Parts: sequence; structure tokens; C-alpha cells
Amino acid sequence: MASALRDLKLWQEAVALGGDVARVVHGCSRRETRQVTDQILHTALVAAARIAEGYERPAPEEQMPLYRAARVALTVLDTQLAIARHAGILPAPTLAQLTTRSASVARLLGGYLTFLERQIAAATAARPAERASDPALPSAAQGRSLVTLP
Repeated sequence: MASALRDLKLWQEAVALGGDVARVVHGCSRRETRQVTDQILHTALVAAARIAEGYERPAPEEQMPLYRAARVALTVLDTQLAIARHAGILPAPTLAQLTTRSASVARLLGGYLTFLERQIAAATAARPAERASDPALPSAAQGRSLVTLP
């Protein structure tokens, strides 16, 4: 199962983003900015971890909250990178590369979320059809009632 996760392009890009952030933060971290750079690194790692956790869930309904949490983490990461740019903590060319990679992960994640939403919608639409075709279930069209009046 772990090798299948490694084949997932979304996971590969999220891990690469986390690695790039770690490399940049390690090279630019100073004592007075350590809290900011540590938070940026933590957020990038959380995004990749949520994607891995979501992949391991068996049902789309269980995967969806984790992938949404990863999308939130990417949004927070973009905000933290923008703050670091304005504060002069990280070099502008490096931030441009990180922002581009973060946007790439966000696009892949958005596509995956759309795919899961369609799966959930299809499963939801199929459930009433399954219930209607089950002869063991009472049906108003067959004239049966769940309540018997005296």
C-alpha cells in the first residue's frame, strides 16, 4: 500500500514542496526569525501529512475532510510565505519558486477533491435506487404502511 501512495502525483508534489520549504527555511533561519520559519515548515509538513492520511482512508467520505484540511494548510502556507516576503525573511526568488510549487499542489489537490465529490454524489444518487429495488423494504407505492391502525 505504501508504494501506491508513492505513485500518487499529489503526494509526490506535496513531499517535494515540504522538502523545498525545509531546505529554504534551514538556510535562511536566524534566531530572531526562527518562530516564523519554523511555523512555515510545520505548515508545509502538515499539508503533506494530511494528503497521506487521506489516501489511507478507505471511503471517499472519510478522505474528504483530510484533503480539505490539506487545502487549508496550503492556503495558510501561502499566507505565511507572503508575510515572510513582506518581512524580508526569505529571498524573493526563492519565495516565487515555493509559491509556484504550492500552487501546483493546490491545483492537483483541487482536482482530487472534485473527483471525490463526484464519487460521493454518485454513491448518494445510487442509494435511493437500491432501496427502491429492495423487495424487503416497505414501499408507499406498494400500498404498505409502517403503522397499522386498529
